[in-house]
Amino acid sequence: MIDIHSHVIFDVDDGACDIGQSIEIIKEMISVGVTDLICTPHYRLKMFETSKEKVETNFNVLSKKVAELNLNINLYLGREIYFNKSIYKELELFKINNNKIILIEFSYTNNPEIEEVLYNIKRFGFKVIIAHIERYEYLSFDDIVNLKSKNVYIQINASTIVGRNGSKERKKAFKLIKAGVVDFIASDIHYNRTNYLKEAYDIINKKFGKEMCEKLFNQNAKFLIEV
Repeated sequence: MIDIHSHVIFDVDDGACDIGQSIEIIKEMISVGVTDLICTPHYRLKMFETSKEKVETNFNVLSKKVAELNLNINLYLGREIYFNKSIYKELELFKINNNKIILIEFSYTNNPEIEEVLYNIKRFGFKVIIAHIERYEYLSFDDIVNLKSKNVYIQINASTIVGRNGSKERKKAFKLIKAGVVDFIASDIHYNRTNYLKEAYDIINKKFGKEMCEKLFNQNAKFLIEV
């Protein structure tokens, strides 16, 4: 599996606090079948403003430790940006694995006019992955299908698939998967959260079949790591 959304880098956001916790998360990732892990620490004004330099330093320290321990996993660097109007001039800071693609999070309750945001980001030559789209209360099924038509990528959390975020979000996620508009299922793992990737994989396999599983947990993400 390829996990495109995780908070595993230590001491940069509300994910792992220290490198020991980072390694614990990574060992669990390996145990559930993750081979490639994109690390996406938060960037959010007045909450998570860790510098690019510190994120890169801690990522490199973690990568070195993973190599020293002979852990069979590949790490890649990105960020998860919480939308604010100042991000447009800073997009280069948040690329996933040096691709012109960003993972963006929006308010769960207040619509920031997402279509306009996507248009503005595209003007800078970037593509967008919308993080855990099932959480945004103001986006209906039809709204999300419309967004997908704007050439964006859609990510859903594994915890939603197993029902940890309520039946409403779970039903919404299944409907979106059935409609073929979901691109990735990811862990969004933090140190204090359970990794539901394997359980989610098994549920999707049973409900939609092996081919859909491979797309959502592996194949669709390959272009992000093959640079």
